[in-house]
Amino acid sequence: MKNTLMNLRNRLTALLLGLAVVAVIAVNPAHAGMELQQIDGTVVDLDEYRGDGKWLLVMLWATDCPICEAQKPEISAFHEKHKDGDAQVLGIALDGMENVDLVKANMEQHQTSFPSLIGNIAIVASHYQSMTEENLRGTPTYLLFNPEGELVGNNPGLLRTEALEQFIAQKSG
Repeated sequence: MKNTLMNLRNRLTALLLGLAVVAVIAVNPAHAGMELQQIDGTVVDLDEYRGDGKWLLVMLWATDCPICEAQKPEISAFHEKHKDGDAQVLGIALDGMENVDLVKANMEQHQTSFPSLIGNIAIVASHYQSMTEENLRGTPTYLLFNPEGELVGNNPGLLRTEALEQFIAQKSG
């Protein structure tokens, strides 16, 4: 119970800090990029991963999301099957950089084969809303970018990789 309350308090603090960042973005559009961090702390932008000639499936996930954990084996298998060919997966953990050790441990425990970045939930939610014109409803949520880097789909909730493969095959052929 104590850990649950502490986790809730930490997530609320992160959300409030994130809302302050969103307010800065709204006032200063020069800071409009979706700032994410690699596990080692290197700051990157989602745009660095899009449009490299491959389909890109982005999985928004969190360490406290049981549905995410259930989906990771299937999404990892999709990544392994396609990464040297037509598609790849990139995860974005919404736990915030202050929880990098928790994210690392989660990825190791669940043997996640696809790389993941770490994002602030408020910043990611703001960008998700501007890209999709929908509110981020929870995790897992998926974004699909075509080989040119254009957003062609979003899917809150469970994702069937068979349907994803069919979609990619239809749009690629």
